[in-house]
Amino acid sequence: PVTNNNPWMLLYFISFLLIVSFFVLNMFVGVVVENFHKCRQHQEVEEARRREEKRQRRMEKKRRKAQKLPYYSSYGRTRLAIHALCTSHYLDLVITFIICINVITMSLEHYSQPQSLETALKYCNYFFTSTFVIEASLKLVAFGFRRFFKDRWNQLDLAIVLLSVMGITLEEIEINASLPINPTIIRIMRVLRIARVLKLLKMATGMRALLDTVVQALPQVGNLGLLFMLLFFIYAALGVELFGELVCNADYPCEGMSRHATFENFGMAFLTLFQVSTGDNWNGIMKDTLRECPPDRPGTDYGCHAGLQFISPLYFVSFVLTAQFVLINVVVAVLMKHLDDSNKEAQEDAEMDAEIELELAQGGLCCMMGGIGAIAGATGGAAAGAGIGGAPSGATAAGTVGGPSSGVKAPLRDGGGGSSAHEGHTHPRCRLYSPSQVSEMSSNQEYDLYSHTLTFKHVH
Repeated sequence: PVTNNNPWMLLYFISFLLIVSFFVLNMFVGVVVENFHKCRQHQEVEEARRREEKRQRRMEKKRRKAQKLPYYSSYGRTRLAIHALCTSHYLDLVITFIICINVITMSLEHYSQPQSLETALKYCNYFFTSTFVIEASLKLVAFGFRRFFKDRWNQLDLAIVLLSVMGITLEEIEINASLPINPTIIRIMRVLRIARVLKLLKMATGMRALLDTVVQALPQVGNLGLLFMLLFFIYAALGVELFGELVCNADYPCEGMSRHATFENFGMAFLTLFQVSTGDNWNGIMKDTLRECPPDRPGTDYGCHAGLQFISPLYFVSFVLTAQFVLINVVVAVLMKHLDDSNKEAQEDAEMDAEIELELAQGGLCCMMGGIGAIAGATGGAAAGAGIGGAPSGATAAGTVGGPSSGVKAPLRDGGGGSSAHEGHTHPRCRLYSPSQVSEMSSNQEYDLYSHTLTFKHVH
């Protein structure tokens, strides 16, 4: 053969790679994913019903939670300020910046480092640990023990704080030679500092969504893992029977098989098949199994089965197609499905929050209209009482909006000293609060009007 005799033949190989590697194999993946979704279509109805029931329960829970007073409404001034600090977005940004600096300082440690750098890193570790301890303490005060430990990210923060404090304590004990401590424990505690990087996941919502998707898909991926194990078991046992007697020496060199990739026993066959499933020189291993059996000669350590040239391609091609193209793509399909479900849940959460805010806004508007009508009714009642010769003050509990001629009744709770014939009949979408609740929620405008109404009745 002459080198570069016909360079244009590269078009043949490039077109083959484009068509087969990019189009045909991706179409194969698409067919596998589509058939996976078709097989799950009969379960979609049941899943949709369960998802709707779950949505209704979450909606009712959110609605009840929105109608209740917030848990921090009874906090004092100091604890309320701590709560505002712990729930602030700026605190998360500051902690994220500190964690990034901590990661940089941990990466500066190296072998035979100078004493000045070791001392600086030691004090940096003290600073970062103190910061995380203060953060965990403030959150414990702000949320309380039950609410703090209810969040798994807070549990992770507390575990990181305890490990950091324990590592510093053991290092100080080792330096002072107070107690005999195994140095391996010190190294393990230093390695566990890497867990501080996990605190960044709490701020990265997109990464958390992907992590939640992987966690939700673990049961189905576990089932596929068992299917993988069954496939590997069958092919490993078959490989020991077919290729267990193949040897690699100077007379019969090997391209892919070696002492790390062989079918001599079941364990090594299992590891070799794992290498084949990753695409690592599996064609070289197949070439080694395609050798013809040499004639029996004395002193030759070689034995093989006749017909390996026909069995070996079927063995390796079927295994690669099944493991590398079918099962792995089914795992991809499972992850895609759960990612789609997580996106749907996030969209439903946003819709539920918007619906609850709309309901609260409509309820606040209704309460404001009721308060305006009550003020107008009380004013009209007072004027009418003065015109007919002095009716008792506070006797009219419900007046008309815009005067007696409009005929629109507006309910008003009795403010004390008077009685109401219509007391308790409020607007179906309007919720009346006690004066103590009104004072606690005075920051909302819809309750300010109601408190003004109570003041007006009291003065009247």
